[in-house]
Amino acid sequence: MAILDSNGLGVLFSNIEALLNVPIEKIIIESKARATRAYIQRLTAGPKGTLARIIGLKRLIGMVLELGRVLGYGDAKVTDFNWKRSYLYAEVKYPYSMPLFCGDLKGATEAIRKLAGTVSYEEIGPEHYLISNFQAPFAPELEDRLLPKPKPRKPGNIKHNYCEGCGVPLEISNFKFDPEKGMITYEEAGMRMAILGPQGLEVIFEELEKELGEEIPETIIEAQRLYVTTPAGSFWKSLRRDDFGHWLALFGLGNLASFELDDSSLTARVENPSLPLIIVGTALGFYELMTGKRAGVKWSIAEDGDLSFTITPQ
Repeated sequence: MAILDSNGLGVLFSNIEALLNVPIEKIIIESKARATRAYIQRLTAGPKGTLARIIGLKRLIGMVLELGRVLGYGDAKVTDFNWKRSYLYAEVKYPYSMPLFCGDLKGATEAIRKLAGTVSYEEIGPEHYLISNFQAPFAPELEDRLLPKPKPRKPGNIKHNYCEGCGVPLEISNFKFDPEKGMITYEEAGMRMAILGPQGLEVIFEELEKELGEEIPETIIEAQRLYVTTPAGSFWKSLRRDDFGHWLALFGLGNLASFELDDSSLTARVENPSLPLIIVGTALGFYELMTGKRAGVKWSIAEDGDLSFTITPQ
């Protein structure tokens, strides 16, 4: 799992749309649904699937929404459903991302009911939305594409001070959890956060590339650079050079194995990278904030999974 700036994800998606001049919300919803469907199917495999049927589908959906509260997805509840007529209505306040949340709900109901779904939403108040989810039998063209393969992992060398009670790194106490609103706030940075599996975003990025072309990775990097270097990304302006690796580790994005900065370039290598495009775009923006110079980047992922990149002024 990774801890991500949920407002930053919204800005990232808006930046991608602006750079491409193409709406991407439908791709985001469908891709996130595919990843969530696979996740819920794993959770309810074998005996757990039998238990799910005993518990009841409505209660199981409610449990999924409750899990979302803890992960910072918002305050959500099922307001009406009828499995015989194949519909479910839900409301959510303070969603971490409407496209991602709709994908989560769509994928969860598809996994539990073994039916495909359509989902839409409307705003009924400030930060308050009604979601309509309908199901129908799976069509052959809706069968899952393969999800990203698991990446090779290396042992780490990062040290934390841990809570003696729960074993979580003590720095997590800098995050304020509000389960009633389904919100997590990183108070030090003034950012709203959410805890999500990187695979869900990787599926979205891969689907964008399949649908819109091979320039998508560079577009995502540029969209993230724009976020980091604008007032919306003010957190990054407060970081010092030595903070970058610590940020990667704390937010679950990777282990900064090397970081060399001089007057002409920044060269880095990240072991166990999650969301490499986000890392590269963030590093590019971070470099520009440190130096005041517009820069370009070359990056690659090795067979052992390491992400390497070099940033130079343009």
